[in-house]
Amino acid sequence: MTESSKKSREATRMKHLALKRLTKGKVHVEIDPHTGRAKGPNRNDFVSYLGVLARSKVSILERSWDHVIEADKNMIWQDICVS
Repeated sequence: MTESSKKSREATRMKHLALKRLTKGKVHVEIDPHTGRAKGPNRNDFVSYLGVLARSKVSILERSWDHVIEADKNMIWQDICVS
């Protein structure tokens, strides 16, 4: 395989979740009340979706979640609630 024909990795956008929501409605995600972590059959999709949201809404230059401004956190929370 030559360098020009080498396939590069593309950004993850979780398009299959958007399609699933259009056809089946909202996807239910269980949250463990003791740990606050997602569990159940939709756990992996939910965690991946959160990663996509964070990468698309928060600058890579932020040192930690504690340094993200509240307006950005609220925008991400609204996206999660709508999805």
